[in-house]
Amino acid sequence: MSVGTAARVVAVRTATTVVPLPQPLRLGAMTVERREYVGVRVVAETDDGRTVAGESYALTREAPMAELVDRLVAPHVVGREVVASDGVAARQSVGVAWDAALRGSAIVGRVGLVRRAIGLVDVALWDLAGRLAGRPVWSLLDDGPDLAGSAEPGVGGDRGVPAVGVAGSPRDVSSGAAATPRPAILVAAYPTPGRTARDVADEVLAHARAGWPLLKISRSPDRALMRDLLAILRAELPDVTGRPTVAGRSGVVVDVGFGWRDADEALADLDAWGVTGATGESAPALAWLEDPLLPEDSVGAARVRDASGLPLSVGDEVTDPEVFARLDALGALDVPRVDVVAVGGITAADPLVRAWATQGKVVSSHVYPEVSVHLGGAAGIGVETFDRSPAGNPYDPAPLLVRGGPVFDGGHATPPDAPGLGFTLDPDRFDLEAAP
Repeated sequence: MSVGTAARVVAVRTATTVVPLPQPLRLGAMTVERREYVGVRVVAETDDGRTVAGESYALTREAPMAELVDRLVAPHVVGREVVASDGVAARQSVGVAWDAALRGSAIVGRVGLVRRAIGLVDVALWDLAGRLAGRPVWSLLDDGPDLAGSAEPGVGGDRGVPAVGVAGSPRDVSSGAAATPRPAILVAAYPTPGRTARDVADEVLAHARAGWPLLKISRSPDRALMRDLLAILRAELPDVTGRPTVAGRSGVVVDVGFGWRDADEALADLDAWGVTGATGESAPALAWLEDPLLPEDSVGAARVRDASGLPLSVGDEVTDPEVFARLDALGALDVPRVDVVAVGGITAADPLVRAWATQGKVVSSHVYPEVSVHLGGAAGIGVETFDRSPAGNPYDPAPLLVRGGPVFDGGHATPPDAPGLGFTLDPDRFDLEAAP
Protein backbone atom coordinates (compact mmCIF):
# COMPACT_ATOMS: atom_id res chain seq x y z
CA MET A 1 0.00 0.00 0.00
CA SER A 2 1.28 3.44 -0.82
CA VAL A 3 1.96 5.97 1.95
CA GLY A 4 1.03 8.95 -0.19
CA THR A 5 1.89 10.24 -3.62
CA ALA A 6 4.51 12.82 -2.68
CA ALA A 7 7.25 13.22 -0.10
CA ARG A 8 10.15 15.58 0.51
CA VAL A 9 13.69 14.24 0.96
CA VAL A 10 15.01 15.01 4.45
CA ALA A 11 18.19 12.90 4.59
CA VAL A 12 20.63 10.84 2.57
CA ARG A 13 22.49 8.29 4.69
CA THR A 14 25.46 6.10 3.79
CA ALA A 15 27.27 3.12 5.27
CA THR A 16 30.10 0.88 4.10
CA THR A 17 30.76 -2.81 4.70
CA VAL A 18 33.66 -5.10 3.79
CA VAL A 19 33.54 -8.84 3.09
CA PRO A 20 36.83 -10.74 2.66
CA LEU A 21 36.90 -13.33 -0.14
CA PRO A 22 37.90 -16.92 0.64
CA GLN A 23 40.65 -16.71 -1.97
CA PRO A 24 41.97 -13.91 -4.19
CA LEU A 25 40.41 -13.46 -7.63
CA ARG A 26 42.28 -12.41 -10.75
CA LEU A 27 40.12 -10.03 -12.79
CA GLY A 28 41.96 -8.73 -15.81
CA ALA A 29 45.00 -6.88 -14.46
CA MET A 30 43.50 -6.71 -10.96
CA THR A 31 43.69 -9.04 -7.99
CA VAL A 32 40.66 -8.82 -5.69
CA GLU A 33 40.99 -10.01 -2.10
CA ARG A 34 37.87 -8.43 -0.63
CA ARG A 35 34.60 -6.87 -1.68
CA GLU A 36 33.69 -3.48 -0.23
CA TYR A 37 30.14 -2.17 -0.65
CA VAL A 38 28.44 1.12 0.09
CA GLY A 39 24.79 1.28 1.08
CA VAL A 40 22.61 4.37 0.62
CA ARG A 41 19.26 5.25 2.17
CA VAL A 42 17.24 8.26 1.04
CA VAL A 43 14.69 9.29 3.66
CA ALA A 44 11.61 11.41 2.86
CA GLU A 45 8.56 12.69 4.72
CA THR A 46 5.01 13.10 3.45
CA ASP A 47 2.90 16.15 4.21
CA ASP A 48 1.12 14.29 6.99
CA GLY A 49 4.39 13.40 8.72
CA ARG A 50 4.91 9.83 7.60
CA THR A 51 8.38 8.60 6.69
CA VAL A 52 9.30 6.59 3.62
CA ALA A 53 12.76 5.53 2.49
CA GLY A 54 14.49 4.02 -0.53
CA GLU A 55 17.75 2.07 -0.58
CA SER A 56 20.56 1.15 -2.95
CA TYR A 57 24.01 -0.40 -2.81
CA ALA A 58 27.11 -0.84 -4.96
CA LEU A 59 30.68 -2.05 -4.99
CA THR A 60 33.01 0.76 -3.99
CA ARG A 61 35.94 -0.65 -5.99
CA GLU A 62 37.98 0.75 -3.07
CA ALA A 63 36.90 4.32 -3.88
CA PRO A 64 35.46 6.65 -1.18
CA MET A 65 31.89 6.31 -2.47
CA ALA A 66 30.15 7.16 0.80
CA GLU A 67 32.05 10.44 1.07
CA LEU A 68 31.30 11.31 -2.56
CA VAL A 69 27.58 10.74 -1.97
CA ASP A 70 27.65 12.75 1.26
CA ARG A 71 29.60 15.71 -0.09
CA LEU A 72 28.76 15.97 -3.80
CA VAL A 73 25.29 14.48 -4.29
CA ALA A 74 23.25 14.62 -1.09
CA PRO A 75 23.27 18.45 -0.82
CA HIS A 76 21.53 18.68 -4.21
CA VAL A 77 18.88 16.09 -3.33
CA VAL A 78 17.86 16.92 0.24
CA GLY A 79 14.81 19.16 0.21
CA ARG A 80 13.52 17.99 -3.18
CA GLU A 81 10.09 16.50 -3.66
CA VAL A 82 9.47 13.04 -5.10
CA VAL A 83 6.03 12.69 -6.68
CA ALA A 84 4.83 9.17 -7.44
CA SER A 85 1.19 9.50 -8.44
CA ASP A 86 2.23 7.50 -11.53
CA GLY A 87 5.38 6.59 -13.44
CA VAL A 88 5.36 9.75 -15.52
CA ALA A 89 5.36 11.93 -12.40
CA ALA A 90 8.02 9.74 -10.78
CA ARG A 91 10.24 10.00 -13.84
CA GLN A 92 9.86 13.75 -13.87
CA SER A 93 10.52 14.39 -10.18
CA VAL A 94 13.41 11.93 -9.87
CA GLY A 95 14.79 13.30 -13.14
CA VAL A 96 14.82 16.81 -11.67
CA ALA A 97 16.87 15.55 -8.71
CA TRP A 98 19.21 13.70 -11.14
CA ASP A 99 19.74 16.86 -13.16
CA ALA A 100 20.40 18.92 -10.04
CA ALA A 101 22.99 16.43 -8.79
CA LEU A 102 24.71 16.23 -12.19
CA ARG A 103 24.89 19.97 -12.71
CA GLY A 104 25.69 20.70 -9.10
CA SER A 105 28.77 18.46 -9.28
CA ALA A 106 29.66 19.17 -12.93
CA ILE A 107 32.86 21.02 -12.15
CA VAL A 108 34.42 17.78 -10.83
CA GLY A 109 32.05 15.12 -12.11
CA ARG A 110 29.80 14.29 -15.09
CA VAL A 111 31.48 10.89 -15.51
CA GLY A 112 33.63 8.64 -13.33
CA LEU A 113 33.18 8.26 -9.58
CA VAL A 114 30.80 11.19 -9.23
CA ARG A 115 28.49 9.66 -11.84
CA ARG A 116 28.49 6.45 -9.77
CA ALA A 117 27.60 8.46 -6.67
CA ILE A 118 24.70 10.08 -8.54
CA GLY A 119 23.63 6.61 -9.67
CA LEU A 120 23.54 5.31 -6.11
CA VAL A 121 21.24 8.11 -4.97
CA ASP A 122 19.09 7.88 -8.11
CA VAL A 123 18.46 4.16 -7.55
CA ALA A 124 17.43 4.87 -3.96
CA LEU A 125 15.10 7.65 -5.14
CA TRP A 126 13.38 5.24 -7.54
CA ASP A 127 12.99 2.74 -4.72
CA LEU A 128 11.46 5.52 -2.65
CA ALA A 129 9.12 6.48 -5.50
CA GLY A 130 7.87 2.93 -5.84
CA ARG A 131 7.25 2.66 -2.14
CA LEU A 132 5.34 5.95 -2.23
CA ALA A 133 3.18 4.71 -5.09
CA GLY A 134 2.77 1.22 -3.65
CA ARG A 135 4.03 -0.18 -6.95
CA PRO A 136 7.15 -2.01 -8.13
CA VAL A 137 9.64 0.13 -9.99
CA TRP A 138 9.34 -1.96 -13.17
CA SER A 139 5.68 -1.00 -13.44
CA LEU A 140 6.38 2.70 -12.88
CA LEU A 141 9.02 2.62 -15.61
CA ASP A 142 6.48 1.18 -18.04
CA ASP A 143 4.06 4.09 -17.55
CA GLY A 144 3.65 6.27 -20.63
CA PRO A 145 3.80 5.57 -24.36
CA ASP A 146 6.86 5.82 -26.61
CA LEU A 147 9.32 5.38 -23.79
CA ALA A 148 12.28 4.27 -25.89
CA GLY A 149 14.53 7.23 -26.43
CA SER A 150 12.47 9.55 -24.22
CA ALA A 151 15.60 10.21 -22.22
CA GLU A 152 18.72 9.54 -24.20
CA PRO A 153 22.03 10.16 -22.47
CA GLY A 154 24.57 9.05 -25.07
CA VAL A 155 21.99 8.05 -27.69
CA GLY A 156 21.10 11.38 -29.24
CA GLY A 157 19.90 14.91 -28.56
CA ASP A 158 21.08 16.30 -25.22
CA ARG A 159 23.44 13.49 -24.31
CA GLY A 160 24.28 14.58 -20.80
CA VAL A 161 20.93 14.99 -19.12
CA PRO A 162 17.81 12.84 -19.29
CA ALA A 163 14.52 14.47 -20.20
CA VAL A 164 12.39 15.02 -17.12
CA GLY A 165 9.01 14.23 -18.57
CA VAL A 166 7.27 11.87 -20.95
CA ALA A 167 4.10 12.83 -22.75
CA GLY A 168 1.09 10.57 -22.49
CA SER A 169 -1.08 8.85 -19.93
CA PRO A 170 0.23 6.27 -17.48
CA ARG A 171 -0.42 2.57 -18.03
CA ASP A 172 -2.92 1.18 -15.54
CA VAL A 173 -1.19 -1.51 -13.51
CA SER A 174 -3.41 -1.20 -10.48
CA SER A 175 -5.44 -4.17 -11.70
CA GLY A 176 -2.60 -6.53 -10.81
CA ALA A 177 -0.44 -6.75 -13.90
CA ALA A 178 2.17 -9.44 -13.37
CA ALA A 179 5.88 -9.11 -13.92
CA THR A 180 7.34 -10.90 -16.93
CA PRO A 181 10.43 -13.09 -16.42
CA ARG A 182 13.57 -11.66 -17.97
CA PRO A 183 16.42 -13.76 -19.42
CA ALA A 184 19.31 -14.18 -17.01
CA ILE A 185 23.02 -14.97 -17.10
CA LEU A 186 24.98 -16.74 -14.37
CA VAL A 187 28.57 -15.87 -13.53
CA ALA A 188 29.47 -19.51 -13.19
CA ALA A 189 33.19 -19.84 -12.49
CA TYR A 190 36.55 -18.14 -12.18
CA PRO A 191 39.66 -20.10 -13.17
CA THR A 192 41.41 -19.64 -9.81
CA PRO A 193 44.95 -20.96 -9.10
CA GLY A 194 45.27 -24.70 -8.60
CA ARG A 195 42.18 -25.63 -10.61
CA THR A 196 42.38 -27.57 -13.85
CA ALA A 197 40.37 -26.88 -16.97
CA ARG A 198 38.27 -29.93 -16.11
CA ASP A 199 37.58 -28.58 -12.61
CA VAL A 200 36.31 -25.26 -13.94
CA ALA A 201 34.33 -26.89 -16.76
CA ASP A 202 32.59 -29.22 -14.32
CA GLU A 203 31.50 -26.23 -12.21
CA VAL A 204 30.06 -24.52 -15.30
CA LEU A 205 28.34 -27.69 -16.52
CA ALA A 206 26.76 -28.27 -13.12
CA HIS A 207 25.09 -24.86 -13.38
CA ALA A 208 24.01 -25.65 -16.95
CA ARG A 209 22.27 -28.78 -15.71
CA ALA A 210 20.39 -26.56 -13.25
CA GLY A 211 18.80 -24.73 -16.19
CA TRP A 212 21.17 -21.87 -17.05
CA PRO A 213 21.59 -21.53 -20.84
CA LEU A 214 23.99 -18.57 -20.63
CA LEU A 215 27.05 -18.94 -18.39
CA LYS A 216 30.06 -16.72 -17.85
CA ILE A 217 33.65 -17.46 -16.92
CA SER A 218 36.54 -15.08 -16.50
CA ARG A 219 39.67 -15.11 -18.61
CA SER A 220 42.79 -16.73 -17.23
CA PRO A 221 46.19 -15.48 -18.46
CA ASP A 222 47.12 -19.16 -18.89
CA ARG A 223 46.54 -19.70 -22.61
CA ALA A 224 46.78 -23.49 -22.41
CA LEU A 225 44.19 -23.64 -19.64
CA MET A 226 41.81 -21.39 -21.57
CA ARG A 227 42.21 -23.46 -24.74
CA ASP A 228 41.45 -26.70 -22.88
CA LEU A 229 38.60 -25.17 -20.88
CA LEU A 230 36.86 -23.69 -23.90
CA ALA A 231 37.33 -26.88 -25.88
CA ILE A 232 35.55 -28.85 -23.14
CA LEU A 233 32.71 -26.35 -22.84
CA ARG A 234 32.18 -26.03 -26.59
CA ALA A 235 32.00 -29.81 -26.88
CA GLU A 236 29.81 -30.55 -23.85
CA LEU A 237 27.74 -27.46 -23.04
CA PRO A 238 25.28 -27.72 -26.00
CA ASP A 239 24.43 -31.31 -25.02
CA VAL A 240 23.82 -30.28 -21.40
CA THR A 241 21.69 -27.22 -22.17
CA GLY A 242 20.05 -28.62 -25.28
CA ARG A 243 20.86 -25.35 -27.07
CA PRO A 244 23.50 -24.31 -29.59
CA THR A 245 25.63 -21.25 -28.98
CA VAL A 246 23.61 -18.19 -30.00
CA ALA A 247 25.18 -14.76 -29.80
CA GLY A 248 23.88 -12.97 -26.74
CA ARG A 249 21.47 -15.72 -25.70
CA SER A 250 23.06 -19.11 -25.00
CA GLY A 251 26.48 -20.63 -24.60
CA VAL A 252 29.61 -19.56 -22.77
CA VAL A 253 30.75 -15.97 -22.21
CA VAL A 254 34.36 -15.06 -21.46
CA ASP A 255 34.91 -11.92 -19.38
CA VAL A 256 38.35 -10.45 -20.05
CA GLY A 257 37.86 -7.61 -17.57
CA PHE A 258 39.87 -5.09 -19.66
CA GLY A 259 42.77 -7.54 -19.36
CA TRP A 260 44.40 -7.05 -22.78
CA ARG A 261 46.48 -3.97 -23.49
CA ASP A 262 45.66 -3.76 -27.20
CA ALA A 263 44.09 -5.59 -30.10
CA ASP A 264 47.33 -7.40 -30.99
CA GLU A 265 47.54 -9.02 -27.57
CA ALA A 266 43.83 -9.86 -27.67
CA LEU A 267 44.00 -11.53 -31.07
CA ALA A 268 47.10 -13.51 -30.12
CA ASP A 269 45.32 -14.92 -27.06
CA LEU A 270 42.12 -15.64 -28.97
CA ASP A 271 44.05 -17.48 -31.64
CA ALA A 272 45.79 -19.54 -28.95
CA TRP A 273 42.40 -20.36 -27.44
CA GLY A 274 41.19 -21.69 -30.79
CA VAL A 275 38.03 -19.59 -30.88
CA THR A 276 38.60 -17.19 -33.76
CA GLY A 277 36.69 -17.61 -36.98
CA ALA A 278 35.29 -15.70 -39.90
CA THR A 279 32.28 -13.48 -39.32
CA GLY A 280 29.13 -15.17 -40.58
CA GLU A 281 29.76 -18.70 -39.32
CA SER A 282 26.56 -20.51 -38.38
CA ALA A 283 27.39 -20.53 -34.65
CA PRO A 284 30.00 -18.35 -32.94
CA ALA A 285 32.52 -19.97 -30.62
CA LEU A 286 31.32 -17.77 -27.72
CA ALA A 287 27.99 -16.22 -26.83
CA TRP A 288 30.08 -13.09 -26.47
CA LEU A 289 33.54 -11.84 -25.57
CA GLU A 290 33.25 -9.31 -22.76
CA ASP A 291 35.33 -6.20 -22.12
CA PRO A 292 38.43 -7.26 -24.08
CA LEU A 293 40.08 -3.82 -23.87
CA LEU A 294 39.57 -0.62 -21.95
CA PRO A 295 36.06 0.51 -23.00
CA GLU A 296 37.36 3.75 -24.47
CA ASP A 297 39.49 1.86 -27.03
CA SER A 298 36.67 1.67 -29.54
CA VAL A 299 39.02 1.35 -32.53
CA GLY A 300 40.84 -1.58 -30.92
CA ALA A 301 37.55 -3.23 -30.00
CA ALA A 302 36.33 -2.93 -33.58
CA ARG A 303 39.52 -4.57 -34.80
CA VAL A 304 39.09 -7.46 -32.36
CA ARG A 305 35.49 -7.85 -33.49
CA ASP A 306 36.34 -7.85 -37.18
CA ALA A 307 39.38 -10.12 -36.97
CA SER A 308 37.97 -12.69 -34.54
CA GLY A 309 34.37 -12.90 -35.71
CA LEU A 310 33.30 -13.06 -32.05
CA PRO A 311 30.32 -11.07 -30.73
CA LEU A 312 31.59 -8.28 -28.48
CA SER A 313 30.04 -7.00 -25.27
CA VAL A 314 31.21 -3.85 -23.48
CA GLY A 315 29.81 -1.81 -20.62
CA ASP A 316 31.02 -2.92 -17.18
CA GLU A 317 31.84 0.11 -15.01
CA VAL A 318 31.20 2.48 -17.94
CA THR A 319 30.09 5.88 -16.63
CA ASP A 320 30.14 7.85 -19.89
CA PRO A 321 27.32 7.04 -22.34
CA GLU A 322 29.42 8.48 -25.16
CA VAL A 323 31.59 5.35 -24.89
CA PHE A 324 28.63 3.26 -26.04
CA ALA A 325 27.93 5.61 -28.93
CA ARG A 326 31.52 5.37 -30.21
CA LEU A 327 31.62 1.57 -29.93
CA ASP A 328 28.27 1.22 -31.65
CA ALA A 329 29.30 3.51 -34.50
CA LEU A 330 32.27 1.21 -35.24
CA GLY A 331 30.24 -2.01 -35.05
CA ALA A 332 31.93 -3.14 -31.84
CA LEU A 333 28.86 -3.38 -29.60
CA ASP A 334 26.94 -6.58 -30.33
CA VAL A 335 25.72 -6.93 -26.73
CA PRO A 336 25.65 -3.67 -24.73
CA ARG A 337 26.24 -4.13 -21.02
CA VAL A 338 24.78 -1.59 -18.64
CA ASP A 339 26.04 -1.05 -15.11
CA VAL A 340 23.00 0.68 -13.69
CA VAL A 341 24.85 2.42 -10.85
CA ALA A 342 27.98 3.37 -12.80
CA VAL A 343 26.10 4.91 -15.74
CA GLY A 344 24.11 7.19 -13.45
CA GLY A 345 21.24 5.17 -12.01
CA ILE A 346 17.84 4.09 -13.30
CA THR A 347 17.11 7.54 -14.74
CA ALA A 348 20.06 7.17 -17.12
CA ALA A 349 20.08 3.37 -17.62
CA ASP A 350 16.44 2.60 -18.43
CA PRO A 351 16.23 4.78 -21.57
CA LEU A 352 19.55 3.38 -22.79
CA VAL A 353 18.23 -0.17 -22.45
CA ARG A 354 14.97 0.70 -24.21
CA ALA A 355 16.77 2.44 -27.07
CA TRP A 356 19.04 -0.57 -27.60
CA ALA A 357 16.06 -2.90 -27.51
CA THR A 358 14.32 -0.93 -30.26
CA GLN A 359 17.48 -1.45 -32.35
CA GLY A 360 17.10 -5.20 -31.91
CA LYS A 361 20.12 -5.55 -29.63
CA VAL A 362 20.34 -8.08 -26.84
CA VAL A 363 21.23 -6.15 -23.67
CA SER A 364 22.93 -7.48 -20.57
CA SER A 365 23.40 -6.02 -17.10
CA HIS A 366 26.47 -5.87 -14.90
CA VAL A 367 25.87 -6.99 -11.29
CA TYR A 368 23.11 -5.46 -9.07
CA PRO A 369 20.37 -7.80 -10.35
CA GLU A 370 17.95 -6.47 -7.74
CA VAL A 371 17.96 -3.19 -9.66
CA SER A 372 18.68 -4.30 -13.23
CA VAL A 373 15.70 -6.66 -13.32
CA HIS A 374 13.39 -3.63 -13.32
CA LEU A 375 14.89 -2.02 -16.44
CA GLY A 376 13.72 -1.79 -20.00
CA GLY A 377 10.38 -3.59 -20.01
CA ALA A 378 9.65 -7.30 -20.26
CA ALA A 379 12.48 -8.24 -22.63
CA GLY A 380 14.70 -5.25 -22.03
CA ILE A 381 17.71 -6.78 -20.32
CA GLY A 382 19.53 -9.98 -19.50
CA VAL A 383 19.94 -10.01 -15.73
CA GLU A 384 23.36 -11.04 -14.44
CA THR A 385 23.80 -12.81 -11.12
CA PHE A 386 26.18 -14.96 -9.17
CA ASP A 387 25.10 -18.14 -7.40
CA ARG A 388 22.50 -17.08 -4.85
CA SER A 389 22.38 -20.19 -2.68
CA PRO A 390 22.22 -19.56 1.10
CA ALA A 391 25.77 -20.87 1.44
CA GLY A 392 27.01 -18.07 -0.77
CA ASN A 393 29.65 -18.30 -3.47
CA PRO A 394 33.41 -17.70 -3.45
CA TYR A 395 33.29 -14.90 -6.02
CA ASP A 396 30.75 -12.29 -4.92
CA PRO A 397 29.05 -12.04 -1.50
CA ALA A 398 26.45 -9.48 -2.62
CA PRO A 399 23.52 -11.95 -2.45
CA LEU A 400 24.19 -12.27 1.29
CA LEU A 401 23.89 -8.50 1.81
CA VAL A 402 20.31 -8.02 0.61
CA ARG A 403 16.92 -9.40 1.51
CA GLY A 404 14.42 -9.95 -1.28
CA GLY A 405 14.93 -9.16 -4.95
CA PRO A 406 14.18 -11.14 -8.11
CA VAL A 407 13.41 -14.83 -8.26
CA PHE A 408 15.81 -16.81 -10.46
CA ASP A 409 14.56 -20.00 -12.07
CA GLY A 410 15.35 -21.85 -15.27
CA GLY A 411 17.69 -19.19 -16.58
CA HIS A 412 15.19 -16.39 -16.01
CA ALA A 413 14.77 -13.62 -13.43
CA THR A 414 11.32 -12.46 -12.35
CA PRO A 415 11.15 -9.03 -10.72
CA PRO A 416 9.27 -8.77 -7.44
CA ASP A 417 5.75 -7.37 -7.16
CA ALA A 418 6.57 -5.61 -3.89
CA PRO A 419 6.56 -1.80 -3.86
CA GLY A 420 9.79 -0.15 -4.88
CA LEU A 421 12.72 -2.31 -5.92
CA GLY A 422 11.54 -5.17 -3.72
CA PHE A 423 14.65 -5.58 -1.58
CA THR A 424 16.20 -4.17 1.59
CA LEU A 425 19.78 -4.05 2.77
CA ASP A 426 20.80 -6.31 5.64
CA PRO A 427 20.90 -4.02 8.70
CA ASP A 428 23.64 -6.18 10.22
CA ARG A 429 25.86 -5.20 7.28
CA PHE A 430 24.80 -1.60 6.71
CA ASP A 431 24.15 0.74 9.64
CA LEU A 432 21.78 3.21 8.00
CA GLU A 433 19.70 4.09 11.07
CA ALA A 434 21.93 6.87 12.36
CA ALA A 435 20.71 10.43 12.21
CA PRO A 436 21.89 12.39 9.13
